[in-house]
Amino acid sequence: MNVPTVLKVTGAAAILVFANYVSAQSTYNPNLTSEGNRWEVTAYLDSSAGHVQLATQGICFYDIGVSGTHYLYYWVSDTFPNWNGIATQEGDQIFMHGDYAEDVGHDGFEWEIVTSSDKNAGAGHWKEWREDGKFGNTIGFANAHFQRVGRCEVKDPFEALDKYYDIGFPRDEFGKEITLPFGDLKLILETLK
Repeated sequence: MNVPTVLKVTGAAAILVFANYVSAQSTYNPNLTSEGNRWEVTAYLDSSAGHVQLATQGICFYDIGVSGTHYLYYWVSDTFPNWNGIATQEGDQIFMHGDYAEDVGHDGFEWEIVTSSDKNAGAGHWKEWREDGKFGNTIGFANAHFQRVGRCEVKDPFEALDKYYDIGFPRDEFGKEITLPFGDLKLILETLK
C-alpha cells in the first residue's frame, strides 16, 4: 500500500471515529433537564376499566453523561422519602428504575417524551413491586403521565438524596399518608375487585 492510500484509509477511519464521538456527546432534544429538571408523574391503574388515578409524585432529574447512544440521569423524588434511581434516554424513549423503603420497594418506568407537547409531557408505563423470595409481590401496573413542571430546588443529586431521604410521606386529599410511590394500596385492591 502506498503512502497516499494509507493516508486516505487512516483519514477515513479518523473521520468515522470523530463522527461517532461527536454524535455520542450530543444530548437529546428534548431531554429531561435542559428545559427544567423537575417533573411530576401520575399513576393511572392500568387494570381498572376507568384507569383510576392514583398518586402524583415529583421527580428531579440530574445529568450523569453519555454512555454510547444513551444519555444517563440520576433521579430523586422530592415528594416521596428515599425514592431514587437511574434513568436512561435514547431519542425520545426513557427507561427508569429505582428503589424506596430502604431498597425493599422497587419501581420501573418505560415512557416517551411526547415531542408534540412542546417538550413538556411524556407517557408510558409504571410498575411497582416488593421482594418476597418467590415471584415478587406486585403492587401494580399503571399508565404513567409525566409533566415537566420547572426546576428543582436542589441542584446536586447527592444533596437531594440527603435532603429528601426522610421527608415524611405525602398525604392524599383526605390527609391520609401515601406510603407507596404508586398510591394507596387499599384503593388499588378495591379497584381490582
